[in-house]
Amino acid sequence: MSHEELDARQKEVLKLFSGLKAHRILDVGCGNGLFSLLLKQVCNAEVYGVEISKINIESATKKGINALQLDLDKEIFPFEDNYFDAVFAGEVIEHIYDPDHLLDEIYRTLKPKGALILTTPNLACWQNRISLLFGYQPYATTISLRYRLGHISGDSDLLPEKIVQDRRHISLFTLRALRKLLEIHKFDVVIVKGVEISFPDYMKFPSNLSRLVKIIDRLLSFYPPFCPQIIILCKK
Repeated sequence: MSHEELDARQKEVLKLFSGLKAHRILDVGCGNGLFSLLLKQVCNAEVYGVEISKINIESATKKGINALQLDLDKEIFPFEDNYFDAVFAGEVIEHIYDPDHLLDEIYRTLKPKGALILTTPNLACWQNRISLLFGYQPYATTISLRYRLGHISGDSDLLPEKIVQDRRHISLFTLRALRKLLEIHKFDVVIVKGVEISFPDYMKFPSNLSRLVKIIDRLLSFYPPFCPQIIILCKK
């Protein structure tokens, strides 16, 4: 994965990690290890990954990531207390039934003053506020595992399996709620950033609105409570 292929969220995450002194990093929900590899390069660190998919674990391992198969909802992380300098949880917490368990394990395995960088869609982003005002479905939500229905950008035919898997958001957060949850789990929120989003083809607005959407999205990227995606850096 080259730098040009990264989206705005991934670039911002790498920038935050480049400012940390992290020798041992955990990538929670590491997928196939492509982004884990970038974390390894940016920080010159030893990178571990946990992921539920066996196929992704095999792929990440081949890339030099210490990847382990794990059910983030139920299982204890197979690491000692205070083991990692930093943890990355990118677009993971919204797919979890038990965010409390996830945050407990991240906190336990982080060293004192260790950093957690977490990203997640913002339920209260400006697009969703407008959608709800006019009776449409928020973009972070779905009413079908087969079809995209009820959004401003219109309905669609049967969705590809990969998109269906990616859309299974379970725990959705506003920035206010996420901050409160992190504080309850003893994290100190240090940095909050909002990121504009590039909508995939199946979520495109009508052409006459797309330019306006991009302009508004860019302007509101400086105000995290209204942004489509949230990035939070917090310390143990």
